[in-house]
Amino acid sequence: MPDTIITVSGSNEQRHNPELAVVRIGVGFEGSKRDSVLAATRAAHESLTGSLESLRDEDHGPVRVWHSEDIRVWGQRPWSQDGTRLPVEFHSAVFVDAEFDDFEALSEWIDVVAVREGIAVDGITWSLAAETDAVVRAEARRAAVADAVRKAEEYAAALGLDEISPVSIADAGLLDDTGSGGGAPAPRAMALMATSAPTPGGMELRPAAIVVEAVVHARFVATRASTGPSAPTEAPPAGATSSAR
Repeated sequence: MPDTIITVSGSNEQRHNPELAVVRIGVGFEGSKRDSVLAATRAAHESLTGSLESLRDEDHGPVRVWHSEDIRVWGQRPWSQDGTRLPVEFHSAVFVDAEFDDFEALSEWIDVVAVREGIAVDGITWSLAAETDAVVRAEARRAAVADAVRKAEEYAAALGLDEISPVSIADAGLLDDTGSGGGAPAPRAMALMATSAPTPGGMELRPAAIVVEAVVHARFVATRASTGPSAPTEAPPAGATSSAR
């Protein structure tokens, strides 16, 4: 009987509370004088980054690290409703990113800076610490492989076969006949419904669980277990002869 090949996919999701938050703050002004717009932007930017630097501690937080873009200033002449060009308006923009490991401290900091003129919260990205992320991803991979093995065993049992042996295993899409041919990264991580909801007293942070998903494709050979050694052939009685014609 030829070998039976079983090809399956296995998947798993691991959930973990976020441990880090990267907040993105935008600073911007507009006005008719370039120097005034630039001066206001610099003042707000220096105040913002100064507050972050006072909280920065790479080992203990609450701010692990922060980064700022360069200030950009540009001018444009808008059109009026009657089709004439209006005087030049100048605009500025600069974004600052800061990584917090204390969400209560982040909320308090946002409450202070978000009410300042020219400053707005552009978004928050939630994530896991590197060490936790590695552990969670490894567990997702192991569980995805176990899921693939269970599926292969179920298929084999349905065929009356009771032994499976692994032939190959790969990230999703990397086996030659189990996908479209393009590789897909596995596992992947995402945050479910991580929001920052405004409240009358400021901003309420609602970080949802980080979901790490792993998907694998695996191939097995399925066989029927041996029933044991064959019974020995019975020896002829003493003195008996046999002939073949």
